[in-house]
Amino acid sequence: MGGSEGKLYIEKEFLQFELNLQNNYKDIAFENYTKVHDMLDSFLEQGNITTGYYKRMKKKLKKYDEIYHPKEEEQEEK
Repeated sequence: MGGSEGKLYIEKEFLQFELNLQNNYKDIAFENYTKVHDMLDSFLEQGNITTGYYKRMKKKLKKYDEIYHPKEEEQEEK
């Protein structure tokens, strides 16, 4: 699998994640979110994506981290 093919798989899964999140399919969106993280790590390790692409995608996912990994302060309030 080449770099562009690896990116295609990741982009597809990321778009599916965003779509499911917008449609309020939270459980499925979480599965997509986890899968994108796993794919990024795996594809980088296998050399199917560049480090730059890896960092860009991880940065995109970071804004969703608050949804799935709330800060400790917020958890204590609940």
